[in-house]
Amino acid sequence: MAVRSRRPWMSVALGLVLGFTAASWLIAPRVAELSERKRRGSSLCSYYGRSAAGPGAGAQQPLPQPQPRPRLEQSPPPVRQELQGPPLAEAAPGVTSFRSSPWQQPPPLQQRRRGREPEGATGLPGAPVAEGEPEEEDGGAAGQRRSGRPGSSHNGSGDGGAAAPSSRPRDFLYVGVMTAQKYLGSRALAAQRTWARFIPGRVEFFSSQQSPNAGMSQPPPPLPVIALPGVDDSYPPQKKSFMMIKYMHDHYLDKYEWFMRADDDVYIKGDKLEEFLRSLNSSKPLYLGQTGLGNIEELGKLGLEPGENFCMGGPGMIFSREVLRRMVPHIGECLREMYTTHEDVEVGRCVRRFGGTQCVWSYEMQQLFHENYEHNRKGYIQDLHNSKIHAAITLHPNKRPAYQYRLHNYMLSRKISELRYRTIQLHRESALMSKLSNSEVSKEDQQLGVMPSFNHFQPRERDEVIEWEFLTGKLLYSASENQPPRQNINSILRTALDDTVLQVMEMINENAKSRGRLIDFKEIQYGYRRVDPMHGVEYILDLLLLYKRHKGRKLTVPVRRHAYLQQLFSRPFFRETEELDVNSLVESINSDTQSFSFISNSLKILSSFQGPKEMGGHNEKKIHILVPLIGRYDIFLRFMDNFEKTCLIPKQNVKLVITLFSRDSGQDSSKHIELIKEYQNNYPKAEITLIPMKGEFSRGLGLEMASSQFDNDTLLLFCDVDLIFRGDFLQRCRDNTIQGQQVYYPIIFSQYDPKVTNGGNPPTDDDFVFSKKTGFWRDYGYGITCIYKSDLLGAGGFDTSIQGWGLEDVDLYNKVILSGLRPFRSQEVGVVHIFHPVHCDPNLDPKQYKMCLGSKASTFASTMQLAELWLEKHLGVRYNRTLS
Repeated sequence: MAVRSRRPWMSVALGLVLGFTAASWLIAPRVAELSERKRRGSSLCSYYGRSAAGPGAGAQQPLPQPQPRPRLEQSPPPVRQELQGPPLAEAAPGVTSFRSSPWQQPPPLQQRRRGREPEGATGLPGAPVAEGEPEEEDGGAAGQRRSGRPGSSHNGSGDGGAAAPSSRPRDFLYVGVMTAQKYLGSRALAAQRTWARFIPGRVEFFSSQQSPNAGMSQPPPPLPVIALPGVDDSYPPQKKSFMMIKYMHDHYLDKYEWFMRADDDVYIKGDKLEEFLRSLNSSKPLYLGQTGLGNIEELGKLGLEPGENFCMGGPGMIFSREVLRRMVPHIGECLREMYTTHEDVEVGRCVRRFGGTQCVWSYEMQQLFHENYEHNRKGYIQDLHNSKIHAAITLHPNKRPAYQYRLHNYMLSRKISELRYRTIQLHRESALMSKLSNSEVSKEDQQLGVMPSFNHFQPRERDEVIEWEFLTGKLLYSASENQPPRQNINSILRTALDDTVLQVMEMINENAKSRGRLIDFKEIQYGYRRVDPMHGVEYILDLLLLYKRHKGRKLTVPVRRHAYLQQLFSRPFFRETEELDVNSLVESINSDTQSFSFISNSLKILSSFQGPKEMGGHNEKKIHILVPLIGRYDIFLRFMDNFEKTCLIPKQNVKLVITLFSRDSGQDSSKHIELIKEYQNNYPKAEITLIPMKGEFSRGLGLEMASSQFDNDTLLLFCDVDLIFRGDFLQRCRDNTIQGQQVYYPIIFSQYDPKVTNGGNPPTDDDFVFSKKTGFWRDYGYGITCIYKSDLLGAGGFDTSIQGWGLEDVDLYNKVILSGLRPFRSQEVGVVHIFHPVHCDPNLDPKQYKMCLGSKASTFASTMQLAELWLEKHLGVRYNRTLS
């Protein structure tokens, strides 16, 4: 009984021992292996966790639920975008990011965010990593291993400047630039300093065997120049092109996914090119560029069969790694069997023959790889405000470095605009989050984070209403007192309108492919514009568009659309262009406030504003005031009285030169001469000069004769006897005139007829009263000018053949603009044109006579006051007179 009772307990104990032993042999190693894989595959878990959370998920994610291990054969293959048949289109987000096996390494974070697939098993970043091999980090020794040279920039520009920042692996694209020894210091250097820094890979320049660092006018940053042995700089560069492709194959085939052959006068947008190429599969034979068949004269002479083509060399050729792998071993045969002198044709023939592909047939390639086909093209891209320029990836040609820098500057300015717009979006998001979280909205978010609206500013009175300006395609109509009622749209507003229309059309055509239609801009029928100083520029535009439908039943019809637009102001930025000399400013303050020491200590920040005492000193530049004159003694008497009060008594550093005309009939000028002598006697140290002239009056001839008396560094002021001015105007004449750069054209205030404006009452003693009732700004006049003698000669001087009234000032103004000088125009409160009756000689030139009549009509009174007088006279209704 005892033995039988022990047997079940012994069996249980023996079973437990055998069970634990088997578990230690079979189960424990498997658990350890799974734990190790879990540790190594933590990035995979986080990848699925982020994918499940969606793009709007925050930083903290819930733990992923256990997923059944998918079978490889049951997983759909990654979807890749192909370049066959229809134009290119971006793959839908989320489609290409599917992973077919949990053992594949997840793509880089930047690819995951964009929903792009990892590259195939090609040994490049993004390819599967073997089990047990640690994943490389971006930087440090890993970056050195990928780049192949310690401490070098991944983009291989050779420039010590900052490369374009990116979190993606940089060994993606290799660009070989064909150049010559004579262009290393010009075109090649311009390419390296502009677009080469933004290439996601390496850029190197290929030239002849004798070329490295030769032909440089000054030591440049080290150019990565590859001297091809046995290659010269002869044209056409067929051997150079093939040997460059062979160099790419021999040195970098397994280091880069894509390879590009480029000219030294092309411009490449590195960010757009990377975005485009990352949507393609480099493991397939792809040959990209603008498809070419030859010009009309060469059709049938290039050895191309029907259906064959080549990629044009100017905008650039792009090869996938697989194309080089297939083609390069046969380059020797391609060099021996060439049918034309065009290297791009022969490269395309070699690719088609041995690479198993040819240039992609796609209409969109003509837009992405832009070749300038403008009529009478001058070797550079002239029109930059163009939708084609914005959509292109490469732009060709810019043969002069100055235009390459100009294009790069434009691209950077667009980037700045995009970033500033992004800041506005962030301010809006911040303001919205503050409201949703019941927290205080910052002052900056209140100002910059407002949503677009035409009702931001609410006027409280009639005078506060911001008026709209009416515009057509060429003209601008304004009711503002400081603007002419009708004027041509200037270049600044034209550029702003062009940029605005470009942005509108980009928004309209954003989903044009999926909608099966394209809308082209034709013209602006009419529109309205105004500037809200606190918020931005507002537009209401009536646009004439061309609607093109290319899906289903094709249709092309003109349409009109109203666009309500607001261009908001972003955060202002400023910089100081001149260094501040603190010591000189403190001395200036102390000299002006010697008896007020406490003011000297407290107003140092205002030292840049000089007082009247210093303005009148002789250390300022002398102004030579030139006045042409004939008759009009009473007006001349008033002018000299003002000159005495403004210049002679305060001892301004000026010189007055009067050109006095007298006709052969015996025009009496003795009074003028006696008056000048009287002032010379009263002020013996004053510089007053009289130049007598005979013949018909010609303002241009008189000013030209007076200016000829001085050297080239003389500051000239062209003046009239109808004016009175103050001392502050003379200082602004000095400040706003820059020799060799800028000419000052003040917009002066012109008085209306006081008999009309005052209603028969005597005029006031103060002539410097600026109101809508007393006068208007003479913005169409260019006669009053501050200019240096050297700039007057450089512009071409006055047209002395013009006699009588007008036109000579407009002619000189046009010459100033054409000479490259910058005209500076602004309302000048220190000058007033005193009213005088205008007499127009019917014998004048018809154009001069018409201008004279227009000027005469504008001097009676304001339009509002004339309307009130007419209503009062004809309707017997007495209106309140318009006051300032």
